[in-house]
Amino acid sequence: MAGSRWCLTKRFSSLLTVPFETFPKSSRTTDPKTMVVDLSFLSNLIPAAAGLGGVWLGATLTSKREESREATRSQKEASYLAILVVTHLDRFVNGCARVVADDGTSYGQPSGKDGIYETTVEPPDFDPLSLDVEWKSLPSKLMYEILSLPYAIEMLNHRIAAAGEYDSPPDYADFFWERRHGYAYMGLKVSELVCQVRQHAGLPNFTYNEGDWNREGYMREQKDRLEKLRDEHHRSMSLDPLNAQG
Repeated sequence: MAGSRWCLTKRFSSLLTVPFETFPKSSRTTDPKTMVVDLSFLSNLIPAAAGLGGVWLGATLTSKREESREATRSQKEASYLAILVVTHLDRFVNGCARVVADDGTSYGQPSGKDGIYETTVEPPDFDPLSLDVEWKSLPSKLMYEILSLPYAIEMLNHRIAAAGEYDSPPDYADFFWERRHGYAYMGLKVSELVCQVRQHAGLPNFTYNEGDWNREGYMREQKDRLEKLRDEHHRSMSLDPLNAQG
């Protein structure tokens, strides 16, 4: 046992005998070659290291809390945007369906005086910039398609007005065709945007109950019917001998 203690003491002493230049001046002996380490300076280093570690840990936890708070805020903003935008776009699509149903008649008779066909409903409008939402929470492509809707509506109305400018009474067939077909196409397109916004925000899709009137189905049916009528009209015009000679 005594021999063992002597070996351990010797080995421990050899570990504490290190090159002179390794340690700070305050802990060196006067021996120019070797020194015996004075470990008293560790009592100052350990609290300092613990303090730095505490500062780092505190900063990390604070950063994580801020990131979590920001993520929660962004999620709430995205959900609020989706609910608000979907509500307004749904109203717009309903307005499109009403325009599609407007053929210039009222109870089967021309709605205007003297047998003139006139519109009975106003076209819908959509102003996304009037909504107080954080648009940047949407994907760029979806945001662009929604924010560009006012321009698409403006171009559609210009096209409808141009069709009516040179149209003939009393039915103004070209005007009503352009108006009904254009808003059927617009309504179906915006309805797809509504589904994309719902999907992005994790909102449930709207489903129709059996027997309910389906606005998308109605607009798609009317769009196809109007396109068929236009194709038949063009074929009949091309077969007319008078038109062929002209």
